[in-house]
Amino acid sequence: LTMTMLLVRPVVRTSARRMSTVAASTVSSDVQSYISEAPAATVSTLGNGVTVASLYNADGSGSGYTTVRLSGVGSRFDSVGGEAAILASSMGGVVGREHISLSSISSLSADAATSNLDALKGNLSCKLAGLSYESQMMDHLHSTAYQNGPTGNSLGNALEGSAESVASVSADDVASLLGGVNGTNVVVVGTGNGSHEKLVAEAEKAYGSLSGASGSKAVGSVADKSAFIGSDVRIRYDSHNTATIALGFEGASWTDPKAMPLALMSTLLGSFSKSDGLGKNVAAAMCQEVADHELASSISVLNLSYSDTGLFGMVATAPDNKLDDLLWYVMPNFVRLAHGVSDEEFTRAKVTLKTQILASFDGDVAAGEQMAQQIGTVGRVVSLTEMMAKVDALTMDDVKAAAGDVINDQDHALAAIGGIHELPDYNWIRRHSYMLRY
Repeated sequence: LTMTMLLVRPVVRTSARRMSTVAASTVSSDVQSYISEAPAATVSTLGNGVTVASLYNADGSGSGYTTVRLSGVGSRFDSVGGEAAILASSMGGVVGREHISLSSISSLSADAATSNLDALKGNLSCKLAGLSYESQMMDHLHSTAYQNGPTGNSLGNALEGSAESVASVSADDVASLLGGVNGTNVVVVGTGNGSHEKLVAEAEKAYGSLSGASGSKAVGSVADKSAFIGSDVRIRYDSHNTATIALGFEGASWTDPKAMPLALMSTLLGSFSKSDGLGKNVAAAMCQEVADHELASSISVLNLSYSDTGLFGMVATAPDNKLDDLLWYVMPNFVRLAHGVSDEEFTRAKVTLKTQILASFDGDVAAGEQMAQQIGTVGRVVSLTEMMAKVDALTMDDVKAAAGDVINDQDHALAAIGGIHELPDYNWIRRHSYMLRY
């Protein structure tokens, strides 16, 4: 069994401000031997810029997997709405906002989509009709936060379009998505059991005919940044006794120095769900308060990165009569990150973040997806040793600086669906994004 991952690189801009400890590419740290002695990935680059990476088992055991991820052809680049999702479906892949992930090496062609367009549009329309409120809410959050995108693309586009836009998609709309793909956009990663030389040969056969990069723009730069707009969208159903809300501040891009502090902040805030059975015994202070006062059935941190921007905030499902109380407790917990937390919380959050990083590489498929994402977003494979070291190097000042830039007295975007008659208005939430201290 062979599974392949192809990745087209999104273009990213690095923030002008540098954090004290995280900007360095390598730092020293004490890590476990099973991490420091883990084998390194083998990386090759084809003549046209296609990157081929592998991390195969030394003993040749197990199955082989390959992930192919195409960035730059996701929903962000739809001109109608839904054509990227249709293309991904025709190729057996999954669409993202800035990429398409495939499960095997295959030629980049829209023929399968254009020849079977009506059936694919019908399938996608049925899927859209059954979208959960949380999925709808994330589309609404992006649409209100990024109302005016750079020329030719917008993060505000719905991930899989709308029923109306999908019906309007033509064969030419789908075919045009692949027009700008070149070799530098493609990353092929193999994991499990296999041969790097064979993987390179397969990638050369499938993608060797792609043109090289037309310019010298490198990962970490972007011509036009997405404009974040403080705003909200509220869809009220008085017949519902629960509400699903998402609140997001402008976060960090993949290469922004604030990315690692924001990851640590997400573990400081934590997550909670009634189905976990932990109740108020969760570690994070915010989640303890939510559980103790029964303010929500679930709450989790939202931390999304894109090529030129990001979103940082929270997603919650709560009773319709407790939304005011929920925000009363949530907002101070966000704001206090700009002023510092206890040493115990900080240490525990670091351990949790390390655990999450290691878990994201648990298994050959997961490791391949992470490697492809890294190459396509930061331009290289980042070793586990380096990631552990960067977590160790984070200081409270880094967290306070990141929280000060992202949360403290900053505009937010909000999307809410359901029984939201008690949800505070925009100005109330905006006022509670800072403390009055004299």
